[in-house]
Amino acid sequence: MNKSLTSHQPKEEKAIVIGGGIAGLLTARVLSDHYEEVMIVERDELPKEPSTRSGTPQAFHPHRILPRGSIIMERFFPGYVDDLLDQGAPSTQNEKMSLFTSYGSLQMVPPEKNASSSRALLEWTFRQRVQKISNVRFLSKQEVTGLQTSADQSQVTGVHIKERSEKKQERTVAADLVVDTSGRSSKLIKWLEAMGLEVPQPESLKVSLGYSTRYYRVPPHVKEKWGGVVSEAQPDKGIGTGMLGYIEENMAQTLLFSAGGAHYPSTNPEEYEKELQALATPMIAEVVKELEPIGVPRGYRTPESVRQHFEQMESWPAGLLVVGDAFCNFDPIHGQGMTVAAIEAEMLDICLREKRHTSQPHFERHVLQRMQEAIEPAWWLSSVADLRWKGVEHVGSEPLKGVSFAQKYFNLYVKQAVKLANEENNLSMFQQYFMMNTLVLSPRDIINARTLTMLLTGDGSLEEKQLLAELGDVKEQQIQERLDELIPSFSLAVDEKAIHSFSSIPLSNTKARR
Repeated sequence: MNKSLTSHQPKEEKAIVIGGGIAGLLTARVLSDHYEEVMIVERDELPKEPSTRSGTPQAFHPHRILPRGSIIMERFFPGYVDDLLDQGAPSTQNEKMSLFTSYGSLQMVPPEKNASSSRALLEWTFRQRVQKISNVRFLSKQEVTGLQTSADQSQVTGVHIKERSEKKQERTVAADLVVDTSGRSSKLIKWLEAMGLEVPQPESLKVSLGYSTRYYRVPPHVKEKWGGVVSEAQPDKGIGTGMLGYIEENMAQTLLFSAGGAHYPSTNPEEYEKELQALATPMIAEVVKELEPIGVPRGYRTPESVRQHFEQMESWPAGLLVVGDAFCNFDPIHGQGMTVAAIEAEMLDICLREKRHTSQPHFERHVLQRMQEAIEPAWWLSSVADLRWKGVEHVGSEPLKGVSFAQKYFNLYVKQAVKLANEENNLSMFQQYFMMNTLVLSPRDIINARTLTMLLTGDGSLEEKQLLAELGDVKEQQIQERLDELIPSFSLAVDEKAIHSFSSIPLSNTKARR
């Protein structure tokens, strides 16, 4: 346990975490500083080595922790990147990364220490850390079947558990706090409704997305010749995203993605290879020619991304919280899931520390509200990106703010950033854009009057005309006011410490190219 994070205030007695995935492990790590005992209830049998669990159907596909998430993970699990490297995960430090955009390509060499791995190895690494925390214990092959509540159902006081064995014994375990981290398969809404509570309609993005992943064996010389590759989608042309990256055991993963439901990437090996060739760049297909396929591609499909709004419930029960995909789940292509879970866990930690010194009425609703504000940039950015695809629709009690404007703004921004990188070998603009998309910076750090004035060069380009049409007839001194009308405020988007630690690191030391 991190002694420096303890307080003179006595700890509460017991917390239960439902689900032992990465969100659950992070949550348990946070709670271990605030509760005498933390119990993780996990449906699956815990693997004895890094391997995919049945409870993580997406684990076959690529996973990544964004820089904001990595900063948080490093705080709670210091040196976790070294653990990954020690277990065979390849280093991404100084690895050439190629990014292909609609306006040209960039080659980047990240100088900071990091590793790329499978979801299985990442989860294993965090679980090994959590298992060493003295006041945390695991209950595996156990299923939470419901919530125990007070007589008036105003407070959750524990959970009902059933063994997933032949005996199927049932019991009730009391707790001061129950946190649901069971992901997209969560039964929380069903449990709340069984308590007689009315759950608000969630916000959703009808994204109809699909992606397919294939594994390859990597010959020794290939990794030195080819780095990771990302080919960004061009939805207006019906071209999907393609990615290639390396993981442990000398393996590579390729991924194909599209949204809108018009076409799903194939899981047929021959068709899959043809679709790699149809990407915006042939580079991924060229690399794959030098790799040895392992098995056939596997697909993943989901009709929607969902953002719950539990914070709107006036009668939200005390002693209950939710973290991870059960709270808000995303289009996986943006790689936000684990990082958002880390942001939520960090916010829970902040709120629990504040609670030690200042009494907070309706504490759990307060935490949910703070988490909503903290994750708003991630939801907004992924929605803005996905709504470029024909057939994708946002559904909610209020329309999503600033989507069309942001799409035009980012088009012009990326065009200018790539131009600056190509002509002057200056990646500063693109670094800002990268930091926003990896949740280190707020969108407000990119979308503001100063940057807009810089973008509007008067060159008469299509991107500039489209952006001006969205902006409307507005005087120069009123531009920021107009932007405030168009774009959400993102009040809890920025972590100043994260910005300071990240912004001192150059994104790349190689030139861009077209």
